[in-house]
Amino acid sequence: MNLARGERIDIGPKRGARAVSASVLLLIFLNIFLGQGFAQEIRKVRMGYPALSLTFLSFFVAKDAGIFKKHGLDVELIQMAGVVQTSALVAGEIDYLTGITSPLVAAARGLPLKGIMVTVRKPLFYVVSSPDIHRMEDLAGKKLAVDRFGTLQHLVARLLFKRKGINPDLITYIQTESVSNSVLALSQGSVHSALLSLPNNLTMIQKGFKELASADELAIQFPSGGLGVQEAKLKKDPGQVKLVLRAMLDSVEFSEKEKTWVVHYVQQKWRLNPKAAEDSYKVWISSLATDGKLSLKDLQEAFDVAYANQQIPIPVQAKTGMDYTLLDQALKERAKR
Repeated sequence: MNLARGERIDIGPKRGARAVSASVLLLIFLNIFLGQGFAQEIRKVRMGYPALSLTFLSFFVAKDAGIFKKHGLDVELIQMAGVVQTSALVAGEIDYLTGITSPLVAAARGLPLKGIMVTVRKPLFYVVSSPDIHRMEDLAGKKLAVDRFGTLQHLVARLLFKRKGINPDLITYIQTESVSNSVLALSQGSVHSALLSLPNNLTMIQKGFKELASADELAIQFPSGGLGVQEAKLKKDPGQVKLVLRAMLDSVEFSEKEKTWVVHYVQQKWRLNPKAAEDSYKVWISSLATDGKLSLKDLQEAFDVAYANQQIPIPVQAKTGMDYTLLDQALKERAKR
């Protein structure tokens, strides 16, 4: 008998009815009992992220590729400015923030926050100018857009000018509150240049704007993406925190293995041409902290530079602001798989 040819099997009315009834009862049982059990395992989580940039691609991939869901997490990603994220986290309006600078600076101020993971170990920032400007030197006395004063963007911009031998105080920095607003300001000619994150720099290059410098030129590592939480959450709900950490580690692994999927995702989400999407992926994947860590020494160096350049108001001790305890546990569990 060849079922592939569509031959019919006659199981008889009584036997067929009994088989169907048994199947229906089984499905009802699964839906009522197992379905309810699974539903109880789903945990709602709210995460804040500051900008639609590749710095936070690991989080977008974890959500849209179903990785959070696989770990029983119903994650809502909420775009909000960095300073708003910190306030929202302290107030309990979000469960996690996706930067690393804010929680550590807040912890240094005495707020009960901790950094628990680094996702991107270097800033994916670029100085992009109007088409008529060809060198960093040409920006002296001109306007450059950054998201906010005192942020990693502002610091990177100043350090890049210093590296080029230009006094960073000769630049007029315009605070726009977000990368999207910086793109708009540059597009409209309100500023002569902007510090943009990947892939916004490539979007502007496609339109004829010029890329003058990259944060890659800076020798020091500045973590630009990660996870911050309230200290109380680490104590009250370590199980959920570990689920989030496992999901983020899986997101990195997925992104390394499923390059085609991720490149297509980047192309569609940011409306890039295929080459720009491919180039973005290569830069982004090389910037990831695959084990979720940056050494405390490198973290301390980054914060010391930020403080020395008056970009953060107080010294930050990385060893007291970061807590890798649950991440280490998650990594050990993965190693046993």
